[in-house]
Amino acid sequence: MRPFEGVRVLDFSRVVSAPYCTQMLGFLGAEIVKIEDREKGDSVRTGAGIEELKQRGMASAFLMFNAGKKSMTLDLKNPEARDIIMKLAATADVVVENFRPGVIKRLGFDYESLRKINPRLIYCSISGYGQTGPDAGTAAFDGNIQAMSGMMGMSGEPEGPPMRAGYTVADTATGLNAAVAISAALYQRDRLPREQQRGQYIDVAMLDCGISLTSQLAGPLLTGGIKPRRRANLSINFEPTADVYQTADGAVQLAIMRENHIQAFFRLMGVEHLNSDPRGTTREARVANSAYIRGLIQTEFMKAGTAEWKLRLDEAKLPWAPVLQLHEAIEQPQVKHRGLVLETPEPETGITMRTFNAPFHYEHDGPRASFPPQRLGAQNEELLGSLGYTPAQIEAFRKNKVI
Repeated sequence: MRPFEGVRVLDFSRVVSAPYCTQMLGFLGAEIVKIEDREKGDSVRTGAGIEELKQRGMASAFLMFNAGKKSMTLDLKNPEARDIIMKLAATADVVVENFRPGVIKRLGFDYESLRKINPRLIYCSISGYGQTGPDAGTAAFDGNIQAMSGMMGMSGEPEGPPMRAGYTVADTATGLNAAVAISAALYQRDRLPREQQRGQYIDVAMLDCGISLTSQLAGPLLTGGIKPRRRANLSINFEPTADVYQTADGAVQLAIMRENHIQAFFRLMGVEHLNSDPRGTTREARVANSAYIRGLIQTEFMKAGTAEWKLRLDEAKLPWAPVLQLHEAIEQPQVKHRGLVLETPEPETGITMRTFNAPFHYEHDGPRASFPPQRLGAQNEELLGSLGYTPAQIEAFRKNKVI
């Protein structure tokens, strides 16, 4: 039995941050009921991907964040949809939404409205800047938060422009923080006898999550006023033995920072004189003379390809890694061994859908997708029937464009 089996999540999420959150809860056994716009669904159903799947609203971005979720379509502005949502909320343990602050309240499905019918409800709102404060009503996407959180300001070449990360780090970090907060709130609620249990409102801001990721560099700023500088591929601890270096056919990232490792590395690279040279014997000296040391190391790395350096560095048991492209990272043996990539056939076409599993393992009853991503509205009849609606009523909902 997975940890959240028996937990129902009413999911109003769209795009990345909130869908990533609810997918994590689904991996752990929760039943995720995803409420989507009756005509277009989640906006990421369209976009890049295999053409046959795109035509069915199953673009690649949707597949990556919506495994194990039941899809229900509703026109949330239709008065008849209100009764359906209220019945679903009465059966739910968790609600997750990431509309712009104020929208869900205007629709009548905010925490205050829903907890009147379900006092045990854990309700999580995810937004760019939070539900309160001067910027609360401002829309935000991942790039905006990378800019506002300082992440871009500290990334890039020292004399160049700011640089954003190559993937949606603010979105996914927010989703993880929300999943942790919801998990803790469920634990908090369920530790009490049922008659004493009450729900919880959770306000998760992408900006807060983005800034929290900078903790290692924010520490010196907060305690000593030391502002981080852009260092591109140079180590944030300034050690020249923890930088990125080009090889004859690629690049390597070093993480060699312990004194015994540094001495062994200098021997391996044929610059053993640095172990006795005042410019290389202490951290302070290496930092002060980093350009000189980097020049020596870079010259040596260009004498062989990455595969050859892997043999030498691994044999010396030094911490390093090759710089991989995403397609190389996904296909490496370690990732295959961990089973991160899931392959499931799309029911109608038989086309293989490749998505990710949870990035953690349990000894038993661990995370998994209950079923592959679903077509828009695939569970309308199932869910409405479970709420007591008859086939005739469901057909009327369809005719009246409620679903």
